[in-house]
Parts: sequence; structure tokens; C-alpha cells
Amino acid sequence: MSKSLKALLAQKAEENTQRHREANYRDDFDVGRQHTKLPLDRIDPNPYQPRTSFPEEEIRELAVSISAVGLLQPISVRAVGERYELIAGERRLRAHKLLTRPTIEALVISADEATSATLALAENIEREDLSDFEIGESIKRLEEHFPRRTKLAESLGIQRSDLYRYLSFASLPDSIRKRLAARPKLLSRSAAADIVRVLKEAGNDESISRKLEEAWALLESGKLDQTKLASFLCNSATTTAGTRQRPTHIMKQGAKVGTFSQTPHEFVMKVANNVLTDEQKLKIQQFVLELLA
Repeated sequence: MSKSLKALLAQKAEENTQRHREANYRDDFDVGRQHTKLPLDRIDPNPYQPRTSFPEEEIRELAVSISAVGLLQPISVRAVGERYELIAGERRLRAHKLLTRPTIEALVISADEATSATLALAENIEREDLSDFEIGESIKRLEEHFPRRTKLAESLGIQRSDLYRYLSFASLPDSIRKRLAARPKLLSRSAAADIVRVLKEAGNDESISRKLEEAWALLESGKLDQTKLASFLCNSATTTAGTRQRPTHIMKQGAKVGTFSQTPHEFVMKVANNVLTDEQKLKIQQFVLELLA
């Protein structure tokens, strides 16, 4: 992870911890200043939770610790209507549920959605390094709060190039993303960016998608290193490249308006929609139908 990103998030986590230190424990509290006990059934999960995996053994160990010495640090929540939304402390909350305790100590702070998402990311990084995939998923959810990716990169204190690497996870096939959610540390952001680049260069070549599934199975079994995934796919693309012709550009008044392309399975014509009139489109359809007939 970028050192500047970790430093920024660590600072936000420390600011949140400072709120805990300064909070006065009372049942009647001012939002953002004191903490109290809240019923577990009034706390909703954080939609921006960056961590995707919560091993049961770790939750059980934490529950044993809480049972023996108590909760060392309250969870953080924000008020949403008459309920509360978790900001940080998912593992502590799960441990309390495992212990069937009705309430949990919580610090209620004033935070908008962007702050909630950033704090959740900061708290998790402070306790245990998140995987690049989990950070990427969290940053993707943060993106909706920023008009441009440049602003998002600036707010996180990272280069745009590194931001794009984190966001590359979102461009992976859904099947791979689901498997990553279960084992998020399998793939780094750099390896993900390399895979996405190969997939984009291959276009709609289904053989590359099948090859990715094959490569992923090798990765999960430990027979292929993540740094070699992209080259594994590139070799497959090179093997099939000889059967794929380069696209022929369709020109109009010196400008490219479309392409003819051919793969082992398809002949494809693509033309910009505003180039042809409805009458011309109909003529092309009729010509193709007559030609095939």
C-alpha cells in the first residue's frame, strides 16, 4: 500500500481514537462527544465495511477475551434516523452477538457517509493490514462522493496511477471478484491491473476469459504465482492471435467511423450510430439478408 495513504488513514484513525479518550461516559450524551451503551438490535452494519472476511475462529477468540477482561475500546457508530450505523468495530460487534449480550459500549459521532467510509478503512488498517482487494472495494464505494478521480486521489494522498491500480479490481470478471471476496489476499493491485490490461487488449475473446478461470484455479491451488497471471494470459492470447485478423477501419471524409473485424467465430461490423441514416441501416440489413439467402 502507498505509504502516504496509510499515513493519512492512520491519522484519521488516531483522531477517532482521541474522541474515545475525550468522551465522558454517560447515558445522556451529546452526539460526537460522549459514548453510551446501545442495544445490538438497533445497530446496522456499515455499507462501506472494507473487510470482506471475518474468520469464525478469530471472532471466537475475541469473544473469549471480551468475556474475560471486557471491551477495551467501544465501537464507533453514527446516528441514522432512530437507528445507528456502524462505522468501526465489526469484529467487536460480532463477538458481542456471539456472547448473546444485549448491549455494547459505543461512541456516537457526527459523520457523513464519506467520513464514515474513510474511518472504517482507517480503523481496519490500523488493527490489521487489509488486502489490496478490500482497500480497492472500499475506495470504489468512496468514489461516488467525489466528482473526479483526481480529487479522490488527492483526498487519499496517493498518485492517480496507484488509485487506478486499486480500482482495477472492479473491472475483473464477476466470477473472479466473488472468489476474491472469499480469499482477498490472493491478488495484489498491480497484478489485478496487469490482468485487466490483458483482458482489455483481448477484447471479447472468450478463450481469454476461459484461460483466466483456468489460471485462477492454478493460483488458488498454489501452482501459479499471482505475478505470472498476466503473462499466462498473454501467452494464450499470442497463441490465438494468428487466427484473428487485424480490424479494417471504415473511413468517412478522412475520419474513422467504424471497423470490420474477424475472429475464429464471428465477422463483426461496427459503425458509429450517427453516421448512417435509418434508410441506410435498413439497406445494409436487407443486403446482408439477401446475401445469406
